[in-house]
Amino acid sequence: MPAVIPPPDPLAGTLPHMTAGKIKRRLIAGFGANTFSRLATTLTQILSVPVFLSHWGGRLYGEWIILNTIPTYVGLSDVGFGSVAGNEMTMLASADRLDEALTVFQSVWVLTTAVSALVGAALLGAIWFLPLNSWLNLSALSVRDVRLIMLLLSLAILLGMQENLFQQAFRCVGKYPMGTLAKSLVVLAAFAGTMVGVLLGMSPLGVTIVYVTANVFGVLALWLLLRRQVPWIRFGVRRAEMASIRRLASPAFSFMSFIVVNSLNLQGILVIIGHVMGPIAVVTFSTARTISRSAAQGMLLINNSVWPEMSAAFGVGDIGLARRLHRRCCQLSLLLCLGITGLAALFGNWIWRVWTIREVPTDRVLLFIMLAQMILSAFWFTSSVVPISVNKHQRIAKAMLGASVAALVLAWLLMAHTRAGLRGAALALTFADLATAWYVVHDSLKLVQDNLGDFTRSLFDISALRRLWAKPGLPTAS
Repeated sequence: MPAVIPPPDPLAGTLPHMTAGKIKRRLIAGFGANTFSRLATTLTQILSVPVFLSHWGGRLYGEWIILNTIPTYVGLSDVGFGSVAGNEMTMLASADRLDEALTVFQSVWVLTTAVSALVGAALLGAIWFLPLNSWLNLSALSVRDVRLIMLLLSLAILLGMQENLFQQAFRCVGKYPMGTLAKSLVVLAAFAGTMVGVLLGMSPLGVTIVYVTANVFGVLALWLLLRRQVPWIRFGVRRAEMASIRRLASPAFSFMSFIVVNSLNLQGILVIIGHVMGPIAVVTFSTARTISRSAAQGMLLINNSVWPEMSAAFGVGDIGLARRLHRRCCQLSLLLCLGITGLAALFGNWIWRVWTIREVPTDRVLLFIMLAQMILSAFWFTSSVVPISVNKHQRIAKAMLGASVAALVLAWLLMAHTRAGLRGAALALTFADLATAWYVVHDSLKLVQDNLGDFTRSLFDISALRRLWAKPGLPTAS
């Protein structure tokens, strides 16, 4: 269980770094940094599709997508320690317990480095002998190229484990916007190198080398920036403690469920589609999902901005602030989702055809099902920040994992044994979101000491939005 941090009662929430003005500035800065990050991600998704399709064609691009999905599971070797360490470091730092926060950082850094080395060694032996081409139905790429691409992409994921811990160190001292902005610049640099490689006619292996090289230099740059901006964060083993690892183990393993759920929903479903229906169907589903998930980008923006402040609010025992943050952010998420999905319903099919330069089959019904799934997600996605930010997410993690596994089984049955096709896969994921919503919202309301009736009414209280940035109250004043 996470460390129990006694609130500075009776002055809970009044530490200098928890004043209304500073919270407001951090939220604005975090929102801006996340906006840039989301725009960078969206830009890479939008531009990459026509470039890849026009230079590689549907078959090779489909195989490239499949190869990019598999290495993401390497990231599960982090077992969620980076994220739960970030939560605890933020709660400790908000209570001015920097020595203990450094102990958590070094303990998890030692663990992450050791695990990365072991996983890398295991991959070197395993990938080289597995029949990946036959397992994944790949024919456009040679066996040698597939193996090298998988190894290089896995190396990038392992580097990302270090990068994730660096991001948590920025977050715990209120410099989350700086870390996010720096990470976004690394993403853009890697994307630019990849696009230049494709446009110059490089092979998939050559493009992969460019991508991984950019990420290596990006991780080094983030490391140097962290040492400069957060001097009390030091790399080493002197303060590392096995006790910290054991304390974080339970929430970390539960947090891994979220990573598994995300991988199953985003990459696992593509692997199943590729196995049942082939690479062209993978491209169709992937591009449709990108359009439908335009609303998810906005929800991620809200989640990532409020996450550090939620951890800090619990760190100083200010449940009232946590409750107000939860209500207002859920309201913004729902309204944003409804607006974006409405526009996507009107223009999404046209955008889909133009974006894919008419090289990919489109399905309006498939797109509508995916948009409905996004609206369901709005009811629980932002709410999940509450238990996640304080490492009390074990119950919802189990529920989400069970729902996701059931959804993949249902998707396979619908695609393989009915005429539902890709629509069946989308319906299966929608049912998983419906089941997840109940567990997430229930647990979040319990943690912020709220009730379903008041919370539901707050979602439709438009007058609260007009006072969102009112002075002298908090930016989330209700």
